[in-house]
Amino acid sequence: MHLLITGADSLLARALIAALPAAVTVRAVDAAFSAPVPGAETLTGHLADTDFLTAVLADVTHIVHLAPLYTRLGDDNASLEEATRGSYQLANAAAAAGVQRILLGSTLDFFAPLWDRYLADESWRPRPQPTLDQLCTYLAEVTLREVARVTALPTLCLRLGAVVDDGYAASHAYDRRWLHVEDAVAALLRGLEVEMAGWRVYHIAAAGERTRVPVAQAGEEAFGYQPRHDFAARWASEVATPDFQRPAPIPARPIRKVVVFGAGGPLGAALAEELAPHYTVRLTDVKPVEELMNIPPQSPGAPLPVPPQPPHEWQVVDVRDPAQVYAACAGMDAIVNVSVLRNDPVDAFRVNTNGAFNVMAAALAHGIQRVVHTGPFMLGQRGGTGYDWDTFLVDDIPPRPGVWWVYLPSKLLGQEICRIFAEHYGLTVPTLTFAQFVNPEVLPNRISTLAVSWMDAANAIHCALTTDELSSPYEYMHIGADTPLGVFPNQKAKRLLNWQPRDDFREVYTRKNSD
Repeated sequence: MHLLITGADSLLARALIAALPAAVTVRAVDAAFSAPVPGAETLTGHLADTDFLTAVLADVTHIVHLAPLYTRLGDDNASLEEATRGSYQLANAAAAAGVQRILLGSTLDFFAPLWDRYLADESWRPRPQPTLDQLCTYLAEVTLREVARVTALPTLCLRLGAVVDDGYAASHAYDRRWLHVEDAVAALLRGLEVEMAGWRVYHIAAAGERTRVPVAQAGEEAFGYQPRHDFAARWASEVATPDFQRPAPIPARPIRKVVVFGAGGPLGAALAEELAPHYTVRLTDVKPVEELMNIPPQSPGAPLPVPPQPPHEWQVVDVRDPAQVYAACAGMDAIVNVSVLRNDPVDAFRVNTNGAFNVMAAALAHGIQRVVHTGPFMLGQRGGTGYDWDTFLVDDIPPRPGVWWVYLPSKLLGQEICRIFAEHYGLTVPTLTFAQFVNPEVLPNRISTLAVSWMDAANAIHCALTTDELSSPYEYMHIGADTPLGVFPNQKAKRLLNWQPRDDFREVYTRKNSD
């Protein structure tokens, strides 16, 4: 076995390396090392660096991926990119290289909202909080799960308690999240040898009834995890902690001023025309409007931006820059994010994933309760891993983005960020998804099963700013025209947004009279 360990400067990685059989060769990787790592080849770099990734994967047969759990870089965006784009590149490259297995280190802290009342096990849905540590680990889970779904690369996710050693336990008040490093290492060693296929999750906790998330499926015969440490000698030192409570929801306020990110694209251009009579609009994009208005249309008849007239304004804002996003949201009552980057393997994550994080963080900082998010529909993956064989695909079935077009998985992670912020802080975040935009005056020969006109799409976003009918903080819905195709129903958008499309493109699909 030739083992690659990421996040290798951690207590857990060092203990694992020390416990491995001598026949296992180890390549230890991290952004920096605080001390030498005996028994391993050490390499310093970033998984988001494709050249570095190629070097560290050479001859590797197994991977223990701890970087999302432990590796933090100079700022939040860099850490998030390492955990998301780094994990995406690592898993895809590993599948292509014939790596036999990935073990992902994650956290049981996802269940903090539940553990005071419930015995949550591996079958429960995680409830991550919008902290950097939980976002990094949770989004890495989502990423590796989707790669495993498509590539069949065996991927085992171990959600761990807070890993500590004897020295730490002896000098700190007992915490029911603790997991002894020896038990964590035993779980990793078992994970490297157990028979498995596809994607699997196990919860790795301490022994005894005091642990926050008790051992459940991991203790069954298939995996056979049996922790030995319960920290009973330290129970008396426990300090009472309050039950989990979410922060008070951010209150709604009248919407008079709206900032739009990605206003230079055709959807942004249509949206500016739609919103201008109703709000004071701050339009933003990465380039000046005078430059963007001279770019050829994205498709025949697609709208182009025009310079806004007072009181509306245009600002040059890069959604990848958290300071610029924060400044653009100052004084606004609502946010619309139609920013997008589809094909660049680096900037797709920086715009679609990190950009969503920057927008949600700015909304929170400014007390903005309404954020309208947009993106592509993710149900077109070919074959059994997606929904290509199905019809009547309702809005709330799980996305299936695939992995081959970076646009879709990077947007999925951005949507997950929006959902987590919305649920935690009581924001209102309608998320509208699209497949094909059409100008009714320049009809194509064929329309998608989920098509909508530019102005109907813009009107749907306008409705998302005004609706009070959302049944939960985050609602995901398809935006499509009224057509007889019968694949993507649009009733949810009509019901929640009070939206009605006007263009149906019947000239394309209606049988022509042969007389």
